[in-house]
Amino acid sequence: MLLVLLSLWMAPGARAMAASEWDTALDEIHNLYTDYTSLQTTLKSELQRNQTLRKQNSVALAAVNKQLQATNAAQISKLRATAESVQKKHAPLLEQYTSLGKQITAARKASNLKNATLLELKRNKLKPAATAARAEVKSAASALAAARAEAAAKNKPAKTALAPIVQLKKQIAAQNKLFAAAQAERSDADKRYKAAVQAGDAAKAATAMKQSYNRMVELRAMAGQLYSWEQQISTALRSAEQKLPK
Repeated sequence: MLLVLLSLWMAPGARAMAASEWDTALDEIHNLYTDYTSLQTTLKSELQRNQTLRKQNSVALAAVNKQLQATNAAQISKLRATAESVQKKHAPLLEQYTSLGKQITAARKASNLKNATLLELKRNKLKPAATAARAEVKSAASALAAARAEAAAKNKPAKTALAPIVQLKKQIAAQNKLFAAAQAERSDADKRYKAAVQAGDAAKAATAMKQSYNRMVELRAMAGQLYSWEQQISTALRSAEQKLPK
């Protein structure tokens, strides 16, 4: 503080300022300086607190999501492979059967009854095998769908607990934009304060310091709201962790 006052006093423009204005400006700087530096320290500490909780929440959310993805994962993977294998195995037969049906329809539209009859004979010959193939494909798909539904049912309580996090993150993102804007304004005020000190302009220095201080007050309020939302996310995560499938 003493260095600031000396800088203002020793600057070339200092003596040009009216004594009363000079004294008033120096008093404003002197009176605000302690609160300014205290608020600066507090804000830095609270921002670090927010960052720590945010990182903890990110790690916890990733862990919860990983465990949710693991529910019935081995079973689902096995059934998916089976369904794909069955589908691939029967694809040529089912494609042929479907193609014959389209050809029969086209032949009938063209009044080519002889060709339609021949095609129908071929299709009817394939019908038992095609019916069995479709049944096997359907069975494999149904088993896979059932496993996925079972996993979804197991995960539902935890996912329900996680649901509020989506909106909270949107609120945090919106608040962060406002925070960044206020932070930029504060940075500009700090630059004006330093420039005014170097120029020996106590009035401008006092004004810039007050502007920076006011922005810090706003930043602290926003940081407090951000912390509250992160706490809510933390609470949701703890609830989800307790409801994860065993």
